[in-house]
Amino acid sequence: MDYIMFPWGEREMVNALEPMSSVTEILKLLPAEEMQHMKRVGILVDRFTEKLLLCDLLNECFEGYEFFGKAAFYHDIGKAWIPNRILTKPDRLTEPERLIICNHPVFAHKLFGQIRQGLISGIPEHLYQLAMDSAMYHHEWWNGNGYPYGIRHYEIPLIARITSICDAFDAMTSTRIYRKSHSCEHACQELKKCAGTQFDPELVKVFLSDKT
Repeated sequence: MDYIMFPWGEREMVNALEPMSSVTEILKLLPAEEMQHMKRVGILVDRFTEKLLLCDLLNECFEGYEFFGKAAFYHDIGKAWIPNRILTKPDRLTEPERLIICNHPVFAHKLFGQIRQGLISGIPEHLYQLAMDSAMYHHEWWNGNGYPYGIRHYEIPLIARITSICDAFDAMTSTRIYRKSHSCEHACQELKKCAGTQFDPELVKVFLSDKT
C-alpha cells in the first residue's frame, strides 16, 4: 500500500523528534486542545467497548478489549510531528497543510517503530499493538476510501473502527479553534449518514442506540 507523499523530506520528519526519548515528552508537544480531544476519545472508546460487550458484539475472549480506551488515547499521537501553527490554525487549511495533517497516521507508524526498537519509551507492552492500530488506522473508511492505507471492512482492526466513530463524534460535538461545536443530534445524524461508507455500520448502530 502507498503512503501519502510527505510534504517535507522524511529526514526532516525523523529529525523533528530525534531528541525525544519518551512518549511523555512527545505528548507535551501537542496543543492543549489536542490533548483534551485524545482524553475524551479514550473515554468514549472505553464506554463504547462496554456497550459492545453488553450487546454481544464483542466477545469477552477478544484479547485486550479491556484496554481499548487506554490504547485509543494515543490515536492522534502522530500529530506531534505536525507544526502547532497548523494544528491551531483558525482559518481554512491550504492543500499542503491538509496533506501534512493527513500524514499523522504515517508519523504514528514511524513512532511506534522507534518504540519497538527501544528508542522511545512510555507505552506499556500490553497497550503497544492496540495503540498502534488505533493511531495508524483510525482514518481508514469502511468502504476503502480512507487514508493513508486504503484498507476496508474487517481489514481495519476493530479498535481502529471503534476509535474512528468516537473520534468523529467528539470532533463534531467539541468546540474547535476553527468552529463552534455541533449538537449531539447533528453528530448522530452524520454518523448515521456515513454508516456503511466511512464507518462500520453495525458499530454505528450500537453507538447510536441510546442517543436517538
